[in-house]
Amino acid sequence: MKKILKDKRIIVVAAIIILVILFLDFNQRMILLSRLRGQEKQLTQAYGELVSTANALKTEIANADSDQAVEQWAREEAGMIQEGDIPIVLLPPSNTAIPTPTSPSVIIDEVEAWEIWQELFFGD
Repeated sequence: MKKILKDKRIIVVAAIIILVILFLDFNQRMILLSRLRGQEKQLTQAYGELVSTANALKTEIANADSDQAVEQWAREEAGMIQEGDIPIVLLPPSNTAIPTPTSPSVIIDEVEAWEIWQELFFGD
């Protein structure tokens, strides 16, 4: 009878150890799953941004290939004209100096205080 109890205890201990190992493995897998879902979310967002960028570039290329865009570039940036056009060339403003009126210069003689008193008492 004691042998059967020992066998049952061994089986219970082994079952508990197996359950703990399975629980730890499950925990590790859940952590990995959470990390992978975060990466999936980031990659999905990056993919969406790349798709929208690609669509915008396709639209821009289609617009750049149009005759209207080529003509606009030729006229505005390259300075080209068509037959019958009259070119107007804007010149930069000249840097001519505008003369400023000069005020007459005032000469101030510095007179010492003793000279003032001398002139007051003795005169010229």
